[in-house]
Parts: sequence; C-alpha cells; structure tokens
Amino acid sequence: MRRILTFLVVTLVLVTLPVAGTAAAAHGGGGTTSPRTVCVDAGHGGTDPGATYFGLQEKNLTLDIAMRLKTLLSSNGFNVVMTRTGDQTLGNTDRANICNAAGAGMVLSIHLNAASDPSVDYFKAFYGKQNKDRTFTQTIWNNYNLARPDGTGLLQKSGIAQFASGLLLKTNAPASLAETVFLSNPAEANALADGTGTRQQAIAQQLYNGLVAWYNR
Repeated sequence: MRRILTFLVVTLVLVTLPVAGTAAAAHGGGGTTSPRTVCVDAGHGGTDPGATYFGLQEKNLTLDIAMRLKTLLSSNGFNVVMTRTGDQTLGNTDRANICNAAGAGMVLSIHLNAASDPSVDYFKAFYGKQNKDRTFTQTIWNNYNLARPDGTGLLQKSGIAQFASGLLLKTNAPASLAETVFLSNPAEANALADGTGTRQQAIAQQLYNGLVAWYNR
C-alpha cells in the first residue's frame, strides 16, 4: 500500500508541474513576454545628444515623442515601460535589459535622422534579427503615413533595412528602430520647434498606429 501511495503522489506532482509553468508564462514570469506590454525607447540621452540642428537636440525630441506615444498607448489599455523618462545616459544593453525585465511584447526605439543635404526628409525603419524583427518592422513601416511638414501630401518612406543595433539584437520581443523624420531638414526643424508640439504628436500617432496594427494582426 505504501508503495502504491508513493507512486500516486509522484504521478500527481508530474501532472501538475506543466500547469504551474503555463500559469507563470501567462503572467509574464520567467523571461516570457506580454503582448500588451510595449517598451518605448527614446533614442540617445544624457551625454549623447544625437543629431543637433537649428538649436534642437535629437535626445530631447525623441523623449517628447516617446512620452506622447506612452500616453496614447496607456490611454488605450497597453502597459508601457520607458527605457528613460529623463536625460539619462544609457547604452543599448541597458535599454534591452529594461525591455526584457518588463516582459515587453513589442519594442520600439524612436530616433530622428540627419543628412548633409537639408532637402532630404523621409521615414525609415530598421530591424535587427530577420525572424524576430523584420515582420514587426514592416508593420511599423506600413502604418506610418505622416503628412509632410507643409501639409502637402505624405512624407516619403524609404523602406526597411537590417541594422546590428545592440538594442534590436538583445531584446526578446520583436523590435524596431524608427528614424521618424530628418532633423536636418529646415521645414521639419521649424515644425518641431514651433512650441505647439503638433509635429511631435503627429509622429507619435503614426508610431502608435503601427504598434496597434501589430497587436491586432
């Protein structure tokens, strides 16, 4: 009888272990990801100002856009974790660790581009790993339809490309780096510096559209 009882106890433990593991995964434990948790990364920061044109610094603009994106996401039921909420200096590994620790199901890094030719202005998105990031990045790109600063039509889009960013490569979740507009373009700089935040809000809205499209796919 004792041998039979021991066998039954072991059998019950083995049967219940997978159930406990499933429950932990559902709650985002053990390195798993949550589809409704978005990690928003404001590019640059601290000692790294990013692109600097017309008295504007990329690090300040990316944080502004990131905070606006957070508001849009939070208002619509998403959980949002920010890699930075101030002027911190962070490496790509630091940023990836923050996203992974939060169990993010999506990761988006926000940047502004620059070129020696001031007339250049377009949207471009980058992915790190083919299997993990490419389709996600394509979705962000497909749903980014920003009006040009003067309101005449849509901003040109230059496609997606692979980029060996530590943030993209080290995050567990699908990740993308969005070069939203060109800060070196005078019309963009004027729109971003007009004091209304209208341009920043419009950029945040387009990024939000892509994230929602991915979630609802």
